[in-house]
Amino acid sequence: SAEECDNAFVVGIFSLLDVMLGISMVEALGTVALPQSVTDALLYKTGVLAPLLELVLACETGDDAVFAASVTRLKLDGSKINWAHLLALDWAETLTQA
Repeated sequence: SAEECDNAFVVGIFSLLDVMLGISMVEALGTVALPQSVTDALLYKTGVLAPLLELVLACETGDDAVFAASVTRLKLDGSKINWAHLLALDWAETLTQA
């Protein structure tokens, strides 16, 4: 659904929020109201969005083994995920230049 897609986007965007802010994820998420599925994934690595978070973190950390396992488990195309990751990095770069 559109709502699940939005929640998956938020999980991806917030996946390194703790690192970027230099605080715990609990502390970072304490300042915003999020759907339970987003909170479950980011804080507890559980729920429907947890496998997508695992894939995002594998992309961000360059963990090829977890990436391959996640792509297989989610029945996705690894080359398309890599391309989407590159597009996301390009998009993020445009935000820092604005």
